[in-house]
Parts: sequence; C-alpha cells; structure tokens
Amino acid sequence: MESISYSSIQPLVVSPHFPASYQRGSHRIALPYVNRTIFISVDDILCLEGEGNYTFLHTRDRKRYLVSKTLKEFEKTLDGSIFLRIHKSYIVNLAYVQRGVFNKERQVRLADGREVAISRRRMKDITFQLGQYWQRVFN
Repeated sequence: MESISYSSIQPLVVSPHFPASYQRGSHRIALPYVNRTIFISVDDILCLEGEGNYTFLHTRDRKRYLVSKTLKEFEKTLDGSIFLRIHKSYIVNLAYVQRGVFNKERQVRLADGREVAISRRRMKDITFQLGQYWQRVFN
C-alpha cells in the first residue's frame, strides 16, 4: 500500500521591520465596508494601489479593501516616514519592503511576494529614502 503525502499549506508569514522609535498599533484607518465601518491598523497595510478615484488597500493577511479615496488623499494622512509613494499608482509600507531591484526592472518586492514598479523619475529619491529607512531599522 502506498502512502500519499499531502504537503501542508502554511500561511504566509509576513513580518514587518519597523524602526525601534516607531509606535506600533497607534494609528487606525476607518473604512466603510458592507454597511458598517471597520478599523484597520496602518501597521497591517502592505501597500495602497490607486485606480482613478478609488484605492485598493492590501493588508498583510492578504485581504484587499476598495475605498473611494484617491492615493493623494491617503498620501496626506499617512505617516511619511513609514509610507512612501513609489509610483503614480502605488504607496508602499516600507516595513514590508523585502528587497529592492534597482536595475532595468526598477521594482521593490514586498513581504507577500508582490513586486511593485518604481517611478523612473523618482528612482534616485526613492533609493535614498529606502536606504535611510533601512539604516533607522538596523541602528
């Protein structure tokens, strides 16, 4: 008799890297969702993806929320030391950036495996800000 082994699917462990000075769990965003309002900690947001006048919030538990706000509105309210606009359609949480690919591809990889393009015009500034963030994390 043959034994069949099933590979167990393990949930993706998405661990952020915040600087020691950052206070986790202190900020939340209220989102209208199915006839009620839910609150999401900004620490759990991996990235925000803009689609015209709407924004998709991608969280660390692989959920995606649609909000009728522009990225520009979110950019004004989110902490600029943690969230960085890297493209006209994306704001990323620097705590979830795994590695940067700064060649022809111009992309960053997030903790969930998603690769997000970096704006060509802002490449130098984004590279500098990512370097500063990593320096704060590891010092």
